[in-house]
Amino acid sequence: MDFHRLSNENRRNNLEHYNVMKTTRPLLISLVMLTTPAMADEFSITPRMYLDIVGYKDTADGQGTGYIQNTNGIFNVHSDAPGGGHSHGGSLHSGLNFRGADLSLSAAYGDWLTGRFNFVTDGRSGGVEEAWLKARSAPSGLAIKGGKFLSDIGWQNYLHPHGWDFVDQALPYQLLFAGGLAGNGAQVSWQPALPFTLQLGAELLSAGNESVAATVGPITNYTSTSGKVVDIPFSTKGAWPNLWTFYAKAGVPIAPQHTVYGGVSYIKSELHQELHTYHPGINDADHGLEGRTQTAGLSLGYQFNAEQEHGHGDVTLEGEYFYQRKDLLLNFHETKPWNVGQPRVLNVDSYYVQALYGVAPRWQLGLRYDVAGNIQEALRSSAPLKCAPPYQAMACPRVDSKFDGLSRLSAVVTWAIDDRQKLRLQLSLARVPVAEDINGDNRADALRKNFTQAFLQYQVVLGAAPKHSHQRFIRE
Repeated sequence: MDFHRLSNENRRNNLEHYNVMKTTRPLLISLVMLTTPAMADEFSITPRMYLDIVGYKDTADGQGTGYIQNTNGIFNVHSDAPGGGHSHGGSLHSGLNFRGADLSLSAAYGDWLTGRFNFVTDGRSGGVEEAWLKARSAPSGLAIKGGKFLSDIGWQNYLHPHGWDFVDQALPYQLLFAGGLAGNGAQVSWQPALPFTLQLGAELLSAGNESVAATVGPITNYTSTSGKVVDIPFSTKGAWPNLWTFYAKAGVPIAPQHTVYGGVSYIKSELHQELHTYHPGINDADHGLEGRTQTAGLSLGYQFNAEQEHGHGDVTLEGEYFYQRKDLLLNFHETKPWNVGQPRVLNVDSYYVQALYGVAPRWQLGLRYDVAGNIQEALRSSAPLKCAPPYQAMACPRVDSKFDGLSRLSAVVTWAIDDRQKLRLQLSLARVPVAEDINGDNRADALRKNFTQAFLQYQVVLGAAPKHSHQRFIRE
């Protein structure tokens, strides 16, 4: 069974071009009509340009980031591009890399309406990553957001690369959410006035996330790897929304300068489709899968605010765990059409833990350990002809396919040169399962690659200096 999705025409990423005003105009007009205050409120807009340059070297002939992105398994975020990669900090080649420019416009109208627009490009392609307005009622703590935005699930999903503490993204977001969960839609959140921080939120999105909500759509005259021309009956993507999220976050002061944080997240997609092609040694034929996905997450954190100059003495500890389940049905198989309708249940998890310490003013040390695929299994029927509907119940003999997990240990030192510039050095040790032909028989063999990665990153902000917030875990 192939878990490498190789059809370029069906790729989705967070930089897709879209008509955001057509999608969100009715919602945004409604927000303004319902909440317009006195015209005396002050309007402000703040432009910024973030530039990100990374020098990279590894002991895997420059293929390290590609091995991670295309790791052998069931993540469904693979890429045909050299070294793999995606919009949120994907592939790097040996040498100097221009990883991207992010044009950001932040707007505020009094204290009740805020907005953001982000256009990102890596010099070859680009698109709108976020474009949203958010209205809030200060007395009640209720807020409504509409547009295209990065989801607020977890601690790190909403962060842009210039907000990361490491050069690369933690594995749960990179592999389980294909670089970050985003979509067009609406968010409702509530943050009541309490002695501690509490935020509850729900999101209704129209998303095309490659890992949890990919859509292929009906295909006619598909030419398979063997040359057959067939039609594949993928369902048509329904109207908004096709993905729901829920999150709850809390921060509780346990002593002066000490705060503990906790959160839970849940993501459900009503439609997820995968088209896999023949890959000797991994998959015996082209086939299609369609169904639903669910992901649950647990987030924990601790923060000590030393209240010294430029972060000196600050300590941050955090960790997150995500478990993802895909309940899919086989809707096309090139060589075994009698298997159509059989279930495929894919389970995978991922987590990270990291620690950050302000060793001196403007200097921070960090250590991170992240894992993807500690649980990684595919459940399917071992006797398809003996199974009876409903196939979704897995009420038939089944066989489990297991895959090795990916692990990585990273150490980083960051120097905030001033309020607009950062210089960061990172070393990572990675153990990655890959599929390669090592016997010369044109069949892929499963093996593990161990390699070291070195990153030297320079980031600069043109425009107003970004605001620093000590409330790290909950987006303000």
